[in-house]
Amino acid sequence: MVLKEIVDFESPEFEQSMEIYKSSFPSNETRAVEGIVLLLKNDLNYHLFISKNNNSVVGISLMYIFNSLKIGLLDYMAITPAYRRRGMGKELFKFTFDKFCSLINNGIGLLMEIQIEDVNDPKEKVVRKNRIRFYTRLGAKLLEGVNYLLPPTQNGNVPEKMYLMIRPIGDLPYLSKVSIVGYIRAIYFTLYQHQHCNNLLDSISQKLPSRIMLRTIKF
Repeated sequence: MVLKEIVDFESPEFEQSMEIYKSSFPSNETRAVEGIVLLLKNDLNYHLFISKNNNSVVGISLMYIFNSLKIGLLDYMAITPAYRRRGMGKELFKFTFDKFCSLINNGIGLLMEIQIEDVNDPKEKVVRKNRIRFYTRLGAKLLEGVNYLLPPTQNGNVPEKMYLMIRPIGDLPYLSKVSIVGYIRAIYFTLYQHQHCNNLLDSISQKLPSRIMLRTIKF
């Protein structure tokens, strides 16, 4: 397996990566591919990493680094179905996290938006619980009390309730409300650029305690 960053946005590897992106996530959780491509080409803080096996791209991760905030966001990560449960997701996450640590000085950690497990569909609930366990085993912790809302990505969609988790660098017991509000504002306005982001941010921040504890999710 080869792990690398994509910097040639005209390459077959990049085309394969975008196909994985389009096929791996529901439409209400993805932004337009054109927007992803534009951000990658024009913003050096946005990074695309891949896993390759037998000369084919089998996994992708997209990461944005907010340098002034000392924080990163794992925007998306996916492994193609045929290569799941082989440890490739774990290796790709570790590669991405290590890149974050090397690209920013005195970083705080890598944030991630994770679907909550509270759904009616039993199969989907299992999928979501397994995803949470996956990131938890890799050191991710819940930002307790943060009722995070994923901005709508298409007209007519409503904000989706999500967990906001973080893979901290080192032993980090809590973060301040001011910090969390700053992180969410940066995510909303840099990546989503949605007209209702201010309303969503206000809805989240009004209910936040002054100190947000980091907690391991257990089922």
